Amino acid sequence: MEITNELIEHLENLAKIKLEDNEVERIKRDMEDILNYMKLLAEVNVDGYDAMRSPVEVKMEPREDRPIPFDSSKILKEAPKLENNLIPVSSIHAK
Repeated sequence: MEITNELIEHLENLAKIKLEDNEVERIKRDMEDILNYMKLLAEVNVDGYDAMRSPVEVKMEPREDRPIPFDSSKILKEAPKLENNLIPVSSIHAK
């Protein structure tokens, strides 16, 4: 996969961010490095190894699903804008 300026622009749009020109070039290099590393990992022979979730064998017990009380007024005080005691956000539409 080639990391193009169009791909970066699309990702900017999805993330609702705007990158400076120098940031675009750095992100392109970083993404290319990541993809090249993934290609390298794909070449590793893992025949004979079982898949694992963690290098440490630990039995994970599910915790009780219960609400955790918190003071919403602290969160609302940090909001840049409130409407009817709610934090308005822009809608996100998939293309």
